[in-house]
Amino acid sequence: MSAGGILIVPGAVVAAAGVVVVLTAAAAAVLVVHAASAAAERAVRALGDYGERLEMVAAAQQDAEVRSLLWDAVAADVVELNARIRMLVERASRAKVPVAVPKPLILNGCGAADAVAWCVRAAQSLRSAQETLHAAVTVNEGQRVAAALPQAVVARPDTTAALARFQDTLRERYAVESTPDVPPIDSAAAVEPALRALDPDANERERAEVLCAAALVATNDPRAVTAYLRALRTKVGTVNDAVARRRLAAQWLSALEDQIVVGTDLPQPFLDTAAKLRSVVTGDADLTPEVRAEGAEAVAWAAETTRQHFVRDMMHGCLAELGYSVDVDFDLQHSTELRLTRPTWHGEHSAAIWVDQHGTVHGRLVREHSGGGDEATMREQARCTEFNADLKALGDQLRADVDTDDGYVPQRRNSATANAHAIEPRYREHR
Repeated sequence: MSAGGILIVPGAVVAAAGVVVVLTAAAAAVLVVHAASAAAERAVRALGDYGERLEMVAAAQQDAEVRSLLWDAVAADVVELNARIRMLVERASRAKVPVAVPKPLILNGCGAADAVAWCVRAAQSLRSAQETLHAAVTVNEGQRVAAALPQAVVARPDTTAALARFQDTLRERYAVESTPDVPPIDSAAAVEPALRALDPDANERERAEVLCAAALVATNDPRAVTAYLRALRTKVGTVNDAVARRRLAAQWLSALEDQIVVGTDLPQPFLDTAAKLRSVVTGDADLTPEVRAEGAEAVAWAAETTRQHFVRDMMHGCLAELGYSVDVDFDLQHSTELRLTRPTWHGEHSAAIWVDQHGTVHGRLVREHSGGGDEATMREQARCTEFNADLKALGDQLRADVDTDDGYVPQRRNSATANAHAIEPRYREHR
């Protein structure tokens, strides 16, 4: 069943733009986001594009399926912007430039329209902050580029003017949403379109490297323009790939810094994963294949861990309203099945409830010990009926599918089937 108008997500485990897998039991029991695919490294979108979601959200209010799919896109937008905000904060801190950036958005309890409206505001603020940072580093950037260029290039009278023009081109990217047509490859005028293709989240070191390549195009013999222009475009592509990996690392890092995840004992293989990703986000390291694989596994573990806690916390509140108590000693670390008790059962029975990977709520009554006689059988059947009715009421409250068996005969707690539906964690033991 599709989620409703409010998305309930477990903290920051919204870890990679492009792929959002939602396992829901209502207006959402679980949100798990995991992306290790190349889709997460798509080219960054223009900062003005988020407003298109507003009309989509309004049009989707009457269609639950479309609304659920739209949430995937909205969550991906929020994740991407949160990552870009963090990357800009790192750049500004390193450059010692104060900038005003929006606070990252936590999706928990946030409506789709509110999330989209935040995206629009955040994108505008982010663009303004990028312009502020660009203006602050322009002078030092020019000096840095000049120091890196061959002295013969720096001595040319047109070099300074060319660099200033190219710096303006990079600044204009924050206000220009469309990219002009690229001139033929042998035209020096193609420098500026190539610069506009540079990812706006590139850091100051990368920007200086690209400007150096651009200066070589503009100041060399016309016969060498083609080769230098190709080198410039290659450089821009290489930087863009590195920035995309950094953005993915920032998204994953937000998952590993979630309050629930931080408060949980990390498996041995993931003890240093956050630190490795942090080095990528700051630009001190790259997302190598080894770190990428480790990060993807760590995020999957974080998502599962958060899902377990979220299921527990969600069920506590809902079941308490129905008169049940959750066994606080139940080991949720090794199962997402909850064990329930009720005072009127006098210890003769308990119940188990769990949510499967499709978001369906399951439940069963469990016999704690043998009881004899027709009277005990009647009590048992009555409690089964009562529990199944409450489970269906819980499903209605959560807007989730419910699976019950009205003819079910309870099993003993110590029977082989007592934990048949416990969900084995993927990372109980990492290999």
